[in-house]
Amino acid sequence: MRRGFGRDRSGATALEFALVSPVLIMGLIGVFNVGYGVYCGGTVRNAIERSSRSLILDPATSAATIEANAMGMLVAVPVDDLNVTVTTEQIATDVQVRRVTWTYDFLLSVPLMTDSSISMGSSLVVPVVTS
Repeated sequence: MRRGFGRDRSGATALEFALVSPVLIMGLIGVFNVGYGVYCGGTVRNAIERSSRSLILDPATSAATIEANAMGMLVAVPVDDLNVTVTTEQIATDVQVRRVTWTYDFLLSVPLMTDSSISMGSSLVVPVVTS
């Protein structure tokens, strides 16, 4: 006896997977791209921390020097527009610190969506010895 076409369920799972898999794959690519952005943020922070250690030895180190040193360490990270600023903060009458602040843009690219740029950045405090 022949089964009717409307009652045949043998390809239903394959059809459901074909409908759902593109959305799932795009979501996974988006999650991986966001994760890569977080990884790049950690790498930039590490490079800035390592570069700003020169402030401990020479408190007159400029932001351009720290930025150049950090960019030299960021060879495999897609950061082109790193902006570093160094400001002096007075904590007590005889204690100063340098605040190193940085910003950059990360391009978030998800398939079938418009690319968007996320501004990322942070700051850290470096103690300095003044005589």
